[in-house]
Amino acid sequence: MEKVTVARNEIGPLLDELIVQLDSEGSATQRAHFHRIRGRLHRAHDDWDLTTPIIELSSSIAMGFRFSKTADALVNRILEKARELVEELEGTTPNYH
Repeated sequence: MEKVTVARNEIGPLLDELIVQLDSEGSATQRAHFHRIRGRLHRAHDDWDLTTPIIELSSSIAMGFRFSKTADALVNRILEKARELVEELEGTTPNYH
């Protein structure tokens, strides 16, 4: 449960900020995609429940979305946090530089 809480606390607010940014930019499709991920993250109860939103976050780049500089920075930060979470879930220690 601890990793679920960490994911909500670290990734959730960034997703909220991204959703607001995409809404202000009129990017409805991207907003809906990340809003759905946010909902799945919020409903997660255990490590297994985190897999779907993490996979969806990781595959967001492959969807071909184009972002403004502000949204792109948020997406990159979210992906970085997701990568760190995956490393924790796999039992590896993230490298900090």
